[in-house]
Amino acid sequence: MTDSLPRPEPDPLVTIGIPAYNAEPWIRAAVESSLAQDWPNKEILVLDDGSDDGTVERVAAYGDRVRLLQAKTGRSSLARQRLLEESSGEWIQWLDHDDYLLPGKIATQIAEAGNLADADILFSPYLLERWSDGHVESREPQPIDDPQDLPRTWLSSQFPQNGALLWRREALLAVGGWKGLPTDYYDDYQLYWRAIQAKLRFRFSPTPGAVYRVCHQESLTSSNIPEALRWRARMVREAAQALQGTGEWNPPHREAAQAELARILRVLDRLAPELLESLCQDALQADLWSEEALAAAAEPNFRWLVRMVGWRRASGLRRYFRGCERRLRSLRKGRLRFGSHPSRPTMIRQVNPGEKTIRS
Repeated sequence: MTDSLPRPEPDPLVTIGIPAYNAEPWIRAAVESSLAQDWPNKEILVLDDGSDDGTVERVAAYGDRVRLLQAKTGRSSLARQRLLEESSGEWIQWLDHDDYLLPGKIATQIAEAGNLADADILFSPYLLERWSDGHVESREPQPIDDPQDLPRTWLSSQFPQNGALLWRREALLAVGGWKGLPTDYYDDYQLYWRAIQAKLRFRFSPTPGAVYRVCHQESLTSSNIPEALRWRARMVREAAQALQGTGEWNPPHREAAQAELARILRVLDRLAPELLESLCQDALQADLWSEEALAAAAEPNFRWLVRMVGWRRASGLRRYFRGCERRLRSLRKGRLRFGSHPSRPTMIRQVNPGEKTIRS
């Protein structure tokens, strides 16, 4: 992967920081992919965040090749902050315990970046590895449309996952690291926005070298998708307001933000419609509302209705008809269960022993 690429000298020390919690099935792949990196000057830190499985024993088996830290932070952002403070490297490579690095990731990324003197963050595309029933279903590269337009990339949710970046430790500490984040939902995106606002120097390298695994176990975000998306909508709104304040709210940024909000509303319309009204009001006030974006994000069989009557009215109609369908299914289920019939409005059924005979 790195044969034809020149390597800058001298090689800076790179810390690979791995926060881990109940990671026994996955931690070996993460650690071994770190040990296999051909970057000669590296240290590997693993922070076990109070696991109650065999994570500690698995990591300890690597001896002095891996430095094991133990703490009980209860938050992924705090675990990463502890790793940052304990690290010795000039550069930091983050790696979640259930992800892994491809061979040569660090060396290739640094070689492609060229002169590191004027760079604070190196970022690349990553590979998204989907799991189903304990097996890899697919592994596909996640493109970045315009890596030079950082706000647009951030608003479009195209910034790569943690493992695809290298951070200059000094620059990361200067913006506060992972400290003070209000939530761990989208904590990586909160940090990226800090870096963008602080004008840290991003450098793009095109070769994917990190693999992000999804759908194999429950994460903070997947365990509460509506709350995670509510936070993401808030982040997009606040970023839009910040860009408006600095005169950077241009058409590409507006379109990216409107499309992102449309995708959020599409999911919440199905999972948590009670959140929609306040988010819609916020979007209207923040120049984030776009009927065109909402129609484009809608399901194909729903798009025509959005274009005909507008998204909010179409969404309300769909919820009404969904409610009617649920009530009808419930009514039919009740009739089948109790054997009801228009000519026999009531009946006696015997329930479990010890219960009373009831009239339904």
